[in-house]
Amino acid sequence: MLTPSRLVAMMVAAAIVMPACAQDATTGLPSRKLVLWCTVSDGGSKRLFASDPVPTSDLSHMALWNANSRFITIVNSRYNLTIRNNDHACAIYPDMAHATKTRDALISLAQQRGSHIVTVGSN
Repeated sequence: MLTPSRLVAMMVAAAIVMPACAQDATTGLPSRKLVLWCTVSDGGSKRLFASDPVPTSDLSHMALWNANSRFITIVNSRYNLTIRNNDHACAIYPDMAHATKTRDALISLAQQRGSHIVTVGSN
């Protein structure tokens, strides 16, 4: 069975997760573009909810926590679920290639284990 702890382990094993860090306001350098995507599973219905990778600028820990919370809230409200908030629902990657490769690997593994994949859009 695909549990939340196994999903986290798979995500960590699939790629190196970039730590969220606040941008240093003292530097005049333009902000680096990162890629964010979120995923959470519902073990009762064997569904994996995943967002598409989205480009974003550097995120603070609070902004990443807010993205996690919003994703869980959207999944719960759209699909009438009560999934608890998970601090590890969203992950940040250095570029679109890393994010897409990791997301595809996680989705492939979930499908092999019999989970139904639900893509959560932005509307």
